[in-house]
Amino acid sequence: MNGSADPREQASRDRPDGLLEAFQATLPFALDPFQVEAINKLGTHHGVLVSAPTSSGKTVVADYAIFECLERGLKAIYTTPLKALSNQKFRDLKQRYGEGYVGLVTGEHTINDQAPVVVMTTEILRNLIYEDPERLREVRYVVLDEVHYIDEFPRGAVWEEVMIQSPQHIHFVGLSATISNYQQVADWMASHRGEMGVVAITQRPTELRLWLAMENRLFPLFDEHGNVMRSTWNRAQEEVASDRRFPRHRNLDSNNMTRVIAELVRQEMVPAIYFIFSRRGCEEALQRCAMRKVDLTSDAEKKRIAAVVADRLAQVNEPDERKLYQGMLNREMLTQGVAVHHAGLLPFVKELVEELFQAGLIKVVFATETLALGIHMPARAVVISSFTKFDGRGFPALTSGQLTQLMGRAGRRGIDAVGHGVILKDPEVDIGVIYEGAMGEDMVVESKFAPTYNMALNLLRNRDLAEAESLMERSFGQFQRREAAEVRRRELENLRERLTDVEALPMKGLARDQCRQADIEEYFRDEAELRHLRNRMRRARRAHWKGDGGGGSPMSDEEFERTKKRAGEVQKRHEKSAVRKCPNIRAHRDRESELWELREEIRRTTEEIEGATHEYRDHLHALVQILEEAGFLYGQRPSEKGLLASRIYGENSLIISEAIHDGWLDGLEPAELCAVLISVVAEDRGGRGRRQYGGPAQQRRGPTGASTQVLRQLRSLYFRFQQLEQAYGEDTLRAPSRDYVDFAYRWARGDALDSIPMPDGVDFGDGIKAIRSLYSTLRQMEWAIPEEMPLRRAVYTAMRAMERDLIRRV
Repeated sequence: MNGSADPREQASRDRPDGLLEAFQATLPFALDPFQVEAINKLGTHHGVLVSAPTSSGKTVVADYAIFECLERGLKAIYTTPLKALSNQKFRDLKQRYGEGYVGLVTGEHTINDQAPVVVMTTEILRNLIYEDPERLREVRYVVLDEVHYIDEFPRGAVWEEVMIQSPQHIHFVGLSATISNYQQVADWMASHRGEMGVVAITQRPTELRLWLAMENRLFPLFDEHGNVMRSTWNRAQEEVASDRRFPRHRNLDSNNMTRVIAELVRQEMVPAIYFIFSRRGCEEALQRCAMRKVDLTSDAEKKRIAAVVADRLAQVNEPDERKLYQGMLNREMLTQGVAVHHAGLLPFVKELVEELFQAGLIKVVFATETLALGIHMPARAVVISSFTKFDGRGFPALTSGQLTQLMGRAGRRGIDAVGHGVILKDPEVDIGVIYEGAMGEDMVVESKFAPTYNMALNLLRNRDLAEAESLMERSFGQFQRREAAEVRRRELENLRERLTDVEALPMKGLARDQCRQADIEEYFRDEAELRHLRNRMRRARRAHWKGDGGGGSPMSDEEFERTKKRAGEVQKRHEKSAVRKCPNIRAHRDRESELWELREEIRRTTEEIEGATHEYRDHLHALVQILEEAGFLYGQRPSEKGLLASRIYGENSLIISEAIHDGWLDGLEPAELCAVLISVVAEDRGGRGRRQYGGPAQQRRGPTGASTQVLRQLRSLYFRFQQLEQAYGEDTLRAPSRDYVDFAYRWARGDALDSIPMPDGVDFGDGIKAIRSLYSTLRQMEWAIPEEMPLRRAVYTAMRAMERDLIRRV
């Protein structure tokens, strides 16, 4: 902290007791003790970190910070890691405080950004710190919602940038789900901001009861004392034994989805969120419910649902957009109380499902795990259809942290006395694994911080390389590595002491041993070298007779002779060694093996400590060298091209900036510009395009000849940068996308939404996500490109062509 007497800080420390009472008077409920504790710590610390379960009311602490700012004529910024959360919070705060007091800034929206309270994504706040820090001068509090996102790349890295580089007068209010290393996070925050108040609770606002579904019935996992329910354990084991007796039925799921839903209804456990870890699985579940004629609503509820749907559709101004929604909505299943919720849906559909679910009209929603990420959608019960989840490589069991995150929605505060978590018995998962997940600790967040080209360029605009390195050292990732290195240093000391003891320890009980230690070490060292040399010659002979390089560079005749000569010298010395005839050679070998293992462990541990100490610095140096070689930096200062790239954010900002600088985008029509840009802005569904680019030739063509030419240039530029990265051991670029080129072209051209085809395996919601990313990039380009460049006007026109109400609506 700086030493100046900031009047805003003094005002906080001299806070009158009446302010908390005035805030309490605005609430329809009494504050919980942890909320009061956190609010009080805001007045005595330089910020507060609150770690608490989902739906426990931790956002009330942020509401107080906003209330205080409005009462004192100061400003507050509320950040979230997701645009959907920012939009949701903007609506909530605007309804509470009035339209004039709340603003919103995301990649698509700038609404009342001079308001005393502004909601924004964490990325936007990061950009403000770099580009317009004066805007933060009157800001008293910055709320960091969903702090546990520090565990996710790339959002977590942005979160760390904000914490490191924000002006010192700002106090942070961090809100996190329950994490076990909250104190570590708070200590790191305190190392930058001053003493942080910490409030952590693990008790849920509503009790959670866990059940195991077997044969469409629910069995409690724990008894009333929290102990393992032996009858449930035994029944699960009997099911496994039955699988062994009847192999043909092995791995068949004993639960029927519609019967499980019927059991939930019977036990009054709806509304329920039914998690299925794939979009296709969610859609197929909805179809099965339609085939089985699942109907969970009364006639009165059906009328209410129909009225809400009709009202929301009437609010859609664009006729083709309304027609698109009408074709996508499964009204029959909605009115019968069943719906789906996943990232492939359009925002309108997701928000409609959320509204109906919160009103208790949707009884069961099939959802992917994205619903567990911050959206306010509590349920009476949560069902997990599978205890395994694909992680890109295999299907590991859910961790305790993942299970806690998913179950966080179970139990509506103030409505349900008990929330229920139902796990469907998976024939592939042992009951012990399920109990291990249910009884494990909360998740541990680990930094995913990594320097980026954009970060390096922005840091070097106003700092030298040494200062930029210093900022890397202040990251949470480096903080965690330093702590881990300290543990490893203690282990290293123990290893060295043990090595000293073994070296000094006399070999007792060995008769007639005249071997010197130096001779013993030389004997076994020669033995290892001889083994290595013989292996090399053996591979060389094999390669010679096969006529290839043997999997590596072929050995020349001259090199072979040198190796053979060296092997002969080592063998002669090895055979003459007195150790060879020593009666205690086995004991010597065992002892030397132990010494070798200790020395190797010391070497590896030392390398780990050194690597952890300099990892981010080395990473930054590699990025700087690449930027220098590509012309984005000159003398460790951004060039004209580098300044342009510093204002365009994203994995492929270098490709976009290079294309602008070289004039490749000049002369393109607005729709063509959108088509080529989306290839480097969006990511193919499921990341198919990452790290490689292929596919049929027709997929690599653009909608016009000019766009095809630029797409080829962008691909060649990607490969050029990729080779440059490989030379420095980096791997950050994303391969050009194929999925959305035609979609973006037709969108910008003004085609009717329901006439634009989607590629196989791509949902319309994916297309909207890609379009929003493109629109956000166009806004950045329009701001970053100098006014005198003709491209700036074309970018502005393209941006306006993208502005359908579908992506502009909050």
